[in-house]
Amino acid sequence: MLKYVLALSLATGFLIAQEEVVSCETMPQEVTQGFGYLSIGLGPFPVPLPAFTGGYRSQAGHHGFDASLQVQTVIAATQLKTNLLYHYYPKPCLRSQSYYGIGVGPSVVFKGHRRSTGFLISPEFVFGKQYRNETDDIRFFQAQVSFPTFGHVDGTFHHSRGFRHLTWFPLVIISYGWGF
Repeated sequence: MLKYVLALSLATGFLIAQEEVVSCETMPQEVTQGFGYLSIGLGPFPVPLPAFTGGYRSQAGHHGFDASLQVQTVIAATQLKTNLLYHYYPKPCLRSQSYYGIGVGPSVVFKGHRRSTGFLISPEFVFGKQYRNETDDIRFFQAQVSFPTFGHVDGTFHHSRGFRHLTWFPLVIISYGWGF
């Protein structure tokens, strides 16, 4: 299991580390932008399920904010997740820039036939690369890691014992997005 997570991390790092031909000088630019986006991804690994996300991202210089709503489903269960993320852009540039960040991801899981509900929350860690293609459209690759995940299922939250469920396995989603 660990070797799959390591291989996934290395592959994502390779995508992010690839340098593109950009028109930016070596000094960071003052970038101010905001845009809506849609993305599609796979995860959480090691079980790659499709993840569909819509959100809004804003950036002012080195700092950015990302708010999104993510949906993942299999026949038996559907997860609806809100992501509130802070992004840091080490070298701001409209043509091509990397980012990393941290945030929180509260979510609700609906289970099919029993109509039960689970509430989850996790710290989120994100890193990615955002760029503009030949037609000046915004695109990005991103890896988002939820670790650890706290939650309760079926409305049975026990105050004396804390959270009923705790996942100590990092949940990773790799996604590709389109800005508009």
